[in-house]
Amino acid sequence: MIPLTAWWFGGGSTVAAVANVIMIPLVGVWVVPLALLGVLLLALSPALSAVVWWLATWPLEQILPWAQMLAERNAALFYLSFKPSVIDVVLACIGVALLAVPMPARSNIVVAFLVLPALVSGRGEHAHPTGRPLLRNMPMIVTVLDVGQGTSVVVNVGSRSLVYDTGGGDPAGANMATSVILPFLRHKNISRVDTLVVSHQDNDHSAGAKSLLKAMPVRRVFYGGDGSATPRGDLCRSGAAWRWPDGSSFQFLSPAGIEGLSSNNSSCVLLIESRGHRLLLLGDIETKIERDLVRYWRSRLKSGWVLVAHHGSLTSSSYALLKEVSPAIAVISSGYANRFGHPHPKVVDRLTRMGASVYNTASGGALQFVFAEGEPVQVNQYRQQVARFWM
Repeated sequence: MIPLTAWWFGGGSTVAAVANVIMIPLVGVWVVPLALLGVLLLALSPALSAVVWWLATWPLEQILPWAQMLAERNAALFYLSFKPSVIDVVLACIGVALLAVPMPARSNIVVAFLVLPALVSGRGEHAHPTGRPLLRNMPMIVTVLDVGQGTSVVVNVGSRSLVYDTGGGDPAGANMATSVILPFLRHKNISRVDTLVVSHQDNDHSAGAKSLLKAMPVRRVFYGGDGSATPRGDLCRSGAAWRWPDGSSFQFLSPAGIEGLSSNNSSCVLLIESRGHRLLLLGDIETKIERDLVRYWRSRLKSGWVLVAHHGSLTSSSYALLKEVSPAIAVISSGYANRFGHPHPKVVDRLTRMGASVYNTASGGALQFVFAEGEPVQVNQYRQQVARFWM
């Protein structure tokens, strides 16, 4: 399965074979037969049925906690990131298929050579012959992931990456970090995150933070609000700024403090400047904070690209702010047919009347924007590129 998982998910497990050797016989020979026997006994004796079900689950209760502990402590060791081409995958599939053909033992060397290109793919692809990355010539790529009714944005230049918000879900279980963000990062051969920004503590923005921090090295973390969903990091504060080696600069414009602010209004507002482009990420701020931003930052807010506040809610995107920002591209991250009615038609109308091109993850899927020096922004919508028959 390694060639196919490398192609579909950007990597492969180092322990899948061992796990299958243990779990397939255990589930097939022990768990499933006893579970079915418990169903048959339920009509005769519920008490006896409960005992049989307990016997069925007992081995799993012993194994799974240990597996969970190992996964949390050594996640980086149990998953290898690959980025194979179509040719790499085809050669690897041929090599794996040859393992089923009776051949002399020395022929396995051929199999190894066929599989090897897929396993080493994507390494050092951004490197200059001298070993120094050509960062200043690389575009900045911004991907607004489709995480349903939530937010997650990945900013990438060469080996540097920033993740703004981690989508929703269960912080202790299945969430958008495990199902969307981490597979995307691995597919793009991103093995570490330079900066994680959790704009505020609402579940649809922060649920995947702990999962991301466990699964991948993260150099530094910023958060808005009380930090309850973020195990470590620093509070983002207005004025704080940093720069990447390629020249991209980042600055928080809000909040100045979290005292007396609602969760939404404590959102980290982030301004990015790169390749002659300006991008503004507004979190879930509402009209009150928007007015404060206009009063304090004025023309500093002007940005050609904006992540619309609060998924396009009518409580945000005031005319005063949008007039100052004057975006050419407005991006809305919202879930398809969400119960909140986001984005509100008045907000979309307000944006279009101001001349902005409006993109929504609910209709376009994951949205990718490529920013290069002196060139117009390139826009790719996943659902237009990969149009399934049911879409």
